[in-house]
Order: sequence, then structure tokens, then C-alpha cells
Amino acid sequence: MQQPDVSSRTGDVTCLVMAAIFLAGFAAVAIKLKDVQLDNVASITSAGEKQMLRRIRTPGERGRILASDGTVLASNRPVRLITLNPEHFQSRTQDMTATNIHNAVESAAIVVGRDSPLSMHDIERHIKRNLARPLIVWRDVTDSELARFAEHEDMLPGFECEETLVREYPEGSLASHVLGYVGRDRVDAGSGERRFNYVEFEMRGRAGLEERYDSFLRGAPGEDAVTVDARGFARKEWTVVPPQNGPDLILSLDVAMQRAAEEQLRGLKGACVALDPRNGAVLAMASSPDYNANLFVPVLTQELWQDMSNDPSKPLLNRAISGSYAPGSTFKPVTALAGMGAGFSPAAGYECTGAYRLGKMSIRCTHLWGHDPPVLDLTMALKESCNPFFCDLGMRAGTNALIMAARKAGLGARTHIDLPGEAQGIVPDDEWKRANWGEKWYPGDLAQMSIGQGMLLVTPLQMARLAGGLGTGKLATPHLKAGEKGETEPLPFPEWQLEAVRKGMKRVVKDGTGRKAGTNLAVEVAGKTGTAEVGRGATRRKNAWFIAYAPAANPTVALAIVIENGETGGATAAPKAREILKARFGELAQSGGKEGA
Repeated sequence: MQQPDVSSRTGDVTCLVMAAIFLAGFAAVAIKLKDVQLDNVASITSAGEKQMLRRIRTPGERGRILASDGTVLASNRPVRLITLNPEHFQSRTQDMTATNIHNAVESAAIVVGRDSPLSMHDIERHIKRNLARPLIVWRDVTDSELARFAEHEDMLPGFECEETLVREYPEGSLASHVLGYVGRDRVDAGSGERRFNYVEFEMRGRAGLEERYDSFLRGAPGEDAVTVDARGFARKEWTVVPPQNGPDLILSLDVAMQRAAEEQLRGLKGACVALDPRNGAVLAMASSPDYNANLFVPVLTQELWQDMSNDPSKPLLNRAISGSYAPGSTFKPVTALAGMGAGFSPAAGYECTGAYRLGKMSIRCTHLWGHDPPVLDLTMALKESCNPFFCDLGMRAGTNALIMAARKAGLGARTHIDLPGEAQGIVPDDEWKRANWGEKWYPGDLAQMSIGQGMLLVTPLQMARLAGGLGTGKLATPHLKAGEKGETEPLPFPEWQLEAVRKGMKRVVKDGTGRKAGTNLAVEVAGKTGTAEVGRGATRRKNAWFIAYAPAANPTVALAIVIENGETGGATAAPKAREILKARFGELAQSGGKEGA
């Protein structure tokens, strides 16, 4: 009997198993192909498109800054750019692409007539970080350069002429410290926003109101989209969301007063602040020397920044809010309030012999041999600015009372004006002196502080605010943005004490040390002069002060002005204050008396 062929049957089974495995694999591939090509084609396509799409954050036009009468203080002007599109110069490697671009820029420079501002490093950095974006080659292209470019444009494939906006200050240096300036930067998109692949350079405030109200002036950003190829070069671009332009910022500045203040400070070192004491609206704020922010456009160069930063006259310093000065005799109204608060009667007399002596210390009066008549009350002491009177009054009041009065008057603290960089000044006491000088508080410190000398430091803004408070009985929070609700707080001294000080301040301008401040003005002015001696030996000098409010009966303007290296407050500062007040109130009419007093 013949046996079955086992090997043959085993081979048949093997073939069947292999066929089954093959069919199963084929079925799996077919199912996967269906899944890829039919079921998931939309999601895969979408993912591919996302990989090719780049999102770009675009800035809107920056808002203008205007004075109260509509004078444009900061705006924007268009400038021409010549840019290069990297995709026109692509090669096998990034290095070769960079070389192509470098050579093309060098050739274009000959045509345009301006040296290339780009190094090979600049080009390589752009390729690595911003390949899908145009490369800016030249900014602020002139008419003649544009004409040469247009004439040979067919020889410069890949180059384009575009327009962008830069900041402009139509009034030059007017209110430069108030306005500040801008730089160009990539501003962060902000938390909660979707990620952008590219953020366009835009103007960003670096000082003054440009910094304080930067986000307000910038408005809302937009979004562009660009598709790129596998290597990252741009292929197509379109706008997704247009940007929103920033609103205009309108200020409380009185242009006539601002011009007058800057004119009076021209060629000098000093500052002036004028405000409305009823609501804190700043009418003028000037600091000298100043600067022209147009020099910082389109960019502030490192060389210019170094020159201005190292300038010993400190043109970038806003002395009106950041300068700290000894107030001199402009502080004497505060000493008067402290003395009355301690029980001193404004009618009480003091005999000035020409000097106040405390131990070995001798503080002289401007009347070297005393006054005539020699006995002064508070009104006459303010009118004549008698140092011995106020040294004696401060010593009677005591350190704590004088320090408390100074702080109640708003000194030693920031006013919270809507500007960056405000100094708080110094109202010294024993603790401060020990911490900063390593010494205890002496009676001589109190005598010096009583006449606005020693370690006491204030800003012109603080003194303008104080002048307004003396006139109205309220301290106003200063602000530059128009339309703000003016915040005020009571100047915490009894009305009879304030009236006693006001009476003396009127006499200062009527026939005292500050009479040059009110000459022929259409309103009555109340004020106080001050002359602060600073430095020692060869560096010893005087800072001349004048503070005022007007009209005296119902103040609408409060002012402080300080001139570094001046003569006296009455001779140097008071006449300049008069010219600034004239810009607001005008001069006395030929036929009549003073109005508004």
C-alpha cells in the first residue's frame, strides 16, 4: 500500500498560511490607506497648512499728542525704505544665500548712492530668525536716492521701496521733557494671546508721556499671515486682522505759557512748573537745557546717546520733576505754619539785629545791620524774607512740628503726576540723618531747615503744588492728560493760618523782595522769593527761586521756577515768573487797575 506524501501536504499548508498572511497584510495596508487618503485627509491637510503658515503681529499708527489748543506736539511722518526679499536670493545653503544677499546689497549701494549699513552678521542673523520677512536695507530714503533706485529698478530684482511711519515732533524741542521720545522695538504680544511667529518693530515710548501712555498711544495690533515653502522662504502674504490706530492724547498744556517758560530758561540751567491749583492740570512744565527728540529719529544712535548721557549739563534730566533742590526762603511759609501751629501769633514781634546766633553758628540776614524798623511781625518777615525771624520761629516750633508741617504740605513725597521719573525729595529727621550721614540731629539742623537750607530737598513740581495749596487751601494731584478728574485734598492747616501766610505773600510781590514778579500784570500776584546756597568753597553757588499763585484772591495758576547759579530769587527768578504769568493773564490795561484780584 502506497504511503501519502507528507512533505507535499506540508508544503501545501505552508503556502496556504503564507497566502493568508499576505492577504491579511494587504487588507491592513488597504485599511490604512483608506484611513489616510479618505478619512483623515482633511486633518492632515490642515496640519500641513499650519506648518507652512506664519503669523505676523503688525502695529497700528501711533496716536498723536496735542496741547490744549490743538497744537500738535507729536505726530508721525512717512519715510521711505528700501527692502530686500530674501527668497529672490536663495541658494543651496544659508551661507550661500547670505553671500548672494551681501553681494546684491553692495551692488545696489552703488546705484542708490549710499553705503550699505548691513554687515554679513546682520544678514546671517536675519536669515536665521526672519527668513520669511523683508530685510530693511536703507531707511529714510531721500528723493534723489529714490530717483536713482527707480531709474535702475529693473537692475535690482528682489529690492522694493516701501513706506513706514516714524515719530515726528513738529514743534522741535518744545515740551521735550514732557513728551519724551520713542525707540523702535518688538513689543510683547501680551499674556493670553496666540503665539506670533514674527512681531514687527514698532514705536515704543522710552521717556516722558511717550513712555507713560505708551500702550494707550499704540492702539491695538493687527495680524498678517504668510505662507512659506519647505525651506522657510515667503511665498504669499495677506492681512488677517487690520491693526487699530492709537487715539490722540490731549494735554492740559497752555502752549503760550510753555513757550514763555522755555524762553525764560533758555541758555540757563533750571526748571519751571505752572499748574491750575483747582484741579492739578499742568499748564507749563519746562526744564533747561532741553533737547530735540527729532534727533532721535529714526533711531537714537549709540554715539548720540553717549554724548547726551555724558553731557555735564544733563539735557535729558527733567529738572521739573527729577531735580532735587534746597528750596531756600520759599520754604518759609511752611515754617510760618509750623510756628503758628505751635502757638506763635502772627502779630507777635521779633527784633532782627542782622544775624541769628546759635552756639558758634551765625545765620545772617540780608539786612546786615537789622531792619528799619527792627521789629517785624509775620507779614513783614515774609515780605523782607528775614532769616533770623524764621530761624527763631523754627526753633520755637521744634523739629517735630516743622517736619510734620513740611509733610502736610506735600514735601518729601511724590505727587503721583502722570510722568515717569519723579523724585520724592527729602524732609530729613533724626532717623534719616543717622542712616545717611551717620550723625544725630542737632539744633543747627533745625535752624537751617527753618529757612529752607541744610538737608531739605524739594522738586519744582512739589513747590508749584505747594504754592497752589497756600492760595486755595487744597493740594491738587498734578496731571498732564486733559479731561482727568482733578483730585484734591485739604491742606491741613486752619484757614486763619493760611490767611496770615497769604497776607505776607501778597506783600512780597506788592512791595517786597518779589515785586518784579507783579510789575504791570493784569492780576494781583502773591508769591515768595528764595535764594538757596549750595556747595562749598570753589563750588559754592546760589539757586534762585520764586513761587507764586494768581490771581491772589481766586487762584487759577500756581507757579514755581528755579534758576541754578542765579543771583537772588528777587533779581533772577521773579522777573522770569512775571513773563510766564503774562502769557496767561496779559498786562495791565493803560486805563485801569488790576483785574481778577
